[in-house]
Amino acid sequence: MSPVRERVLVTGAAGRVARLIAPALRAEFQLRRLDIAQLDPVDDDELVQADIRDVDTLVSACAGATAIVHLAAQPAEADFRSVLLPRNVEGAWAIYEAAVRAGVPRVVFASTIQTADGDAVDVRVSPDDPPRPVSVYACTKLFGEALGRFHADKSGLGVACLRLGGVVTRDDPRLATDGRFRSLWCAPGDLARFVIAAVRSEVRFATVIAVSPPATSRFDTVNPFGWTPVEKPGNGPGG
Repeated sequence: MSPVRERVLVTGAAGRVARLIAPALRAEFQLRRLDIAQLDPVDDDELVQADIRDVDTLVSACAGATAIVHLAAQPAEADFRSVLLPRNVEGAWAIYEAAVRAGVPRVVFASTIQTADGDAVDVRVSPDDPPRPVSVYACTKLFGEALGRFHADKSGLGVACLRLGGVVTRDDPRLATDGRFRSLWCAPGDLARFVIAAVRSEVRFATVIAVSPPATSRFDTVNPFGWTPVEKPGNGPGG
């Protein structure tokens, strides 16, 4: 008899990042994948089609979940009122609200490296440094980080905020030609291991920069989860 895997709700499951890390997550967890778009069934995944702002539906989708991996968002700069506000601000509020109402113990919140990319490229950046957002999109992610801190303190929710670099596979041609892109890169394999560690952690709250070598030379990936990024462009498994 197969061991029972803990159930993890993944929002934004139709998105690019979710699709890149889902195979590794699926090997560890029973996935319940949620998106406003229709999803194709994979293995024993459970599928939920819903708007991320629908708190009642989110609460139902949280039933039995031990963690939420919140990837649903507008992933780049866009009009604030019509796009960023509903998807990133209202969406973040709704997922934390649903987690608290449903009694889900942990949320892994996908933030962005753009919250900390405002310093010169020769400056070493730590997650403890004051934010230096480079876009309004990044500012909406700082709101989600702040909500995570609020709920960790007020509700006892375990929250890991991951400031994601550019998540692409190690054979992406930009990694060979664009030094700026390399300085912000996060390998999908490294990210998947990070998410798994964050889901299984009992750390109450942490904000961590999620990048892979060579971006680790600029960004400090210090974290309380025992995670070390190891993949490099062009080699390493799973990236």
